Amino acid sequence: MDKRIGLMGGTFDPPHIGHAILAETARISLKLDEVWWLPNQVPPHKEKKSVTSDEERINMVEMICEKHGPFVCNLIEFERKGPSYTADTLKLLKDQHPTHDFYFIIGGDSVDALHTWRDIETIGELVTFAWMKRPGYRGEPQIDVPMTFIEGLSLDISSTAIRQAVKAGTLNSFLLTENVASYIKENNLYE
Repeated sequence: MDKRIGLMGGTFDPPHIGHAILAETARISLKLDEVWWLPNQVPPHKEKKSVTSDEERINMVEMICEKHGPFVCNLIEFERKGPSYTADTLKLLKDQHPTHDFYFIIGGDSVDALHTWRDIETIGELVTFAWMKRPGYRGEPQIDVPMTFIEGLSLDISSTAIRQAVKAGTLNSFLLTENVASYIKENNLYE
């Protein structure tokens, strides 16, 4: 069956309400059947600095997805070896689901960096990028790929700032879903 699927990739360390709002806004705006969250195993553009394990990051993404039926935690990047290059993941998803239409959901910060993505031309043949503004970023791609703009809230929430706030004891827990905030506290993550 043909489906319209949104894809959100990232380290999700931790996943926060900015991610959830972006995913749900894209789902509603683009009439997507589902949004698949794709936690990275080995993000090629980031050093693995976090003290959280892959299992902890997956658990937190699953907690968000359990709360909302159209959200799905997809572990495709953990099922293959090597760095989590988006082009490789998308080729595999297209092979597995050739009749699905995929929309890769990103924020304005990622739009500004698209020209640096490995095999971006190939990615552009496999998906349409769906993006929403993010404060402090232009949101102007320097490469020609299929894109659609999502009108919605412009939030400036980052996982890095959340980790820093947990460590400093100044976390605004409303930046996280209740179950993820509890999980972080119970497991002493980011302290």
